Amino acid sequence: MVMKRCHRKIGEYDLKVTFETPSGTADAHGHIDLTNLSNWSSFSSAWAKCVSKGGREFWKVNQVNADVSHVWYVAYDSSLDAITPDDRLIYDQTRYEIVAAFNIDNANLEYEIHTKRAV
Repeated sequence: MVMKRCHRKIGEYDLKVTFETPSGTADAHGHIDLTNLSNWSSFSSAWAKCVSKGGREFWKVNQVNADVSHVWYVAYDSSLDAITPDDRLIYDQTRYEIVAAFNIDNANLEYEIHTKRAV
């Protein structure tokens, strides 16, 4: 039997992050006000490693957009299988929009989560 191992050491996951998902009640038009903090609920927390990617802001279709600014690595936990770009990551009271989340090589060892800092 071959044991798969994450290429990171446990000590490298040194940042405590929380994952939140929209949970508010939709208005008459089906819209949830995501600027209201009470419209979010925490669904998981984990220890993570962060790699800053810099990033940039640019205008596109009359609005400000941003590239990926941080990549987070989190040890596999089945509670994170449901992460989508609708969710967000919180670290040290800073909110990050999730751009993409990957179960690296579908090996159930580690997630790679691409984010941009929420504006």
